[in-house]
Amino acid sequence: MYKEMLFQIKIITFLLIALVICGECVEAMKRKTISINEEQEQLIRQSQSTFAQWVWSLLPQAPTLETIGLSLNDSTITVTEETTTTEAPSSAAIATTTTTVVSSSVVTQTSTSAPPRPPTTPRPELDPPRNCSDCVCGIANTQKRIVGGQETELHQYPWMCMLLYGGRFYCAATLINDLYALTASHCVYGFRRERISVRLLEHDRKMANFQKIDRRVAQVITHPKYNARTYDNDIAIVKLDKPVEMTELLHPVCMPTPGKSFKGEIGIVTGWGALRVGGPSSDTLQEVQVPIMSQDDCRQSRYGPSRITDNMLCAGYEEGSKDSCQGDSGGPLHIVAYGTREHQLAGVVSWGEGCAKAGYPGVYARVNRYGTWIKTMTKNACLCHSEVKKFKNK
Repeated sequence: MYKEMLFQIKIITFLLIALVICGECVEAMKRKTISINEEQEQLIRQSQSTFAQWVWSLLPQAPTLETIGLSLNDSTITVTEETTTTEAPSSAAIATTTTTVVSSSVVTQTSTSAPPRPPTTPRPELDPPRNCSDCVCGIANTQKRIVGGQETELHQYPWMCMLLYGGRFYCAATLINDLYALTASHCVYGFRRERISVRLLEHDRKMANFQKIDRRVAQVITHPKYNARTYDNDIAIVKLDKPVEMTELLHPVCMPTPGKSFKGEIGIVTGWGALRVGGPSSDTLQEVQVPIMSQDDCRQSRYGPSRITDNMLCAGYEEGSKDSCQGDSGGPLHIVAYGTREHQLAGVVSWGEGCAKAGYPGVYARVNRYGTWIKTMTKNACLCHSEVKKFKNK
């Protein structure tokens, strides 16, 4: 294409030079007083004009909208084309001026009609990266042991969460990472999410506390197989509206060892629940220690075998006397891993007959039955590492 254009330019240049020379010859003849009558001069001028028009036809023409394929993507676009062109001259002077004005916000130049572009999909907002490399789970903020129905030390269990509904305490939960807490499904099932909030670093509900942290609930995830009649799979995940910063004062509990029964181990239940049946909720965080029963022993209790599923765990004394109670629902049943100070979340307070009633141990959701589900639902969280072992899929 470029070679052809170059060749045409050379021809046009040669012809223009010839035209100019021809004109100069006529003038020279006049200067030398060569006799040329009017008829001969007119014939020469006509020949020059014809020659100039032929040269003019060889010049490249200004492109139009059709030749360049302008596609205007706005119905309000106006195109104004002003063209000033000198007629084919009778002498060697040839001039062409073309001005095109296009006013538009969007002009696309293509050789063919441009296909419509698909709508742009907005890029999803991603949680900012968070560093949890120095965070350790399950370490209580005291070494002191309190046995049986006593007030805990201030922030002794830094993963303890209080659930509020419309600003009023009604259930408990356990922080498992920087963005999620674990609770019972019956604490959130059927409740309006926007009215639920989570409070951390609370101890005494009646005292002013400038350390407490409140978070709104962004999402409630009840277990898909939760049965509100039998309390099977009574476990749920609550997502905070924004992460909490992991510190020595505030950090999550460790997840339990997969597949372990915890039979015979001492469980620690914490909560603001009632201190007696029918009594008011406690103002301060309480704890009680109860032995964890085998599945067979639990099914031989007064509950009977049909009410205790493999997803449940029982803890308590045969004679009663110590137990979780109303208001403790959703809270943790911890165990301390043997030979360590690491607290693992063995169960979530679920249901029971009365409080500390003989023959009716407390029943808890068995957390290590839900390891894969919990990990899947909390992928975007920042996990703290365990001193004993990393949390594994079941």
